[in-house]
Amino acid sequence: MDIDILEEETLLDDSTAEAEQARMAADDLRHIEEEVKQEAEASVEDFDDEGDEKRSVEAAGTAFDFDKAESITASIEDDVEEGIESDS
Repeated sequence: MDIDILEEETLLDDSTAEAEQARMAADDLRHIEEEVKQEAEASVEDFDDEGDEKRSVEAAGTAFDFDKAESITASIEDDVEEGIESDS
C-alpha cells in the first residue's frame, strides 16, 4: 500500500517537474522572440533613416516572421497547458 502511494507521488512529481520545465522553456522562447522582434523593428527605423530600403525591408520581414513565431509559440503553449490539465 505504501509503495503505491510513493509511486503515485513520484509520477505526480515527474509530471509537475515536466510541466514547470515546459513553462520555463516557453518563457525563454517568448523572451528571445520578443528581443529579436524588437531589434528587427529598431533596425527598420535605422535603415529607413539611412535610406537603405533593401535592408529595411529585410528587417521588417524578420520582425514579421518573429511576430508570427510569437503567435505559434503561444498556441503551442496553450496546447501543452491543456494536455497537462487533462493529464491531472
